[in-house]
Amino acid sequence: MWLTALAALTIVAACEDPFEITASSPNIDATFEVWAITGSPSAYPSGVLLPQAAVVRLDAAGSFDLAFDIDQDGRVKVLPVSSVVSPVTGTRQIFFQRTSLAYNQIIDAPRDGWVADSVLLINPGQAFLVRATTQFCQFSTLQDIYARILVDSVIESERRIKMSARVNPNCGFRAFVSGIPPY
Repeated sequence: MWLTALAALTIVAACEDPFEITASSPNIDATFEVWAITGSPSAYPSGVLLPQAAVVRLDAAGSFDLAFDIDQDGRVKVLPVSSVVSPVTGTRQIFFQRTSLAYNQIIDAPRDGWVADSVLLINPGQAFLVRATTQFCQFSTLQDIYARILVDSVIESERRIKMSARVNPNCGFRAFVSGIPPY
């Protein structure tokens, strides 16, 4: 009897690819509240670090992936780290992509159509996608972290921006499903 069970287990295990890269962390849902770079005290957080889905203060070392500002028309100006500072640890690319989909309809990040290291202008209520080549993935064969972000609101009088995000912290994985992503 145990010999039959062992044989069945061996057959099942043989069907799996031992070299397949699998995600180990669930997607992170976060709400961000950041202040615009211009018109806000420098002690206030104006940046986001994607792998941890954390709001951070801007620094000269470039310990952030995205920075935020508000333009004269009340739109959110999303800036990649390279347009704000020259990071001490070297240049890393941040890619953006606009979407016409509602935030909750974005189930994965596309493979193509990305624009590298540009400034993105987004209206309140709009979503956008981010692909960040990050040091977090420096020892992985897949180098990018993906996120979908929704600009919930802009409070111009306070120079404050509220956003929602889902960040896939698994290097190279593009899915935005709840839990551990399949790809």
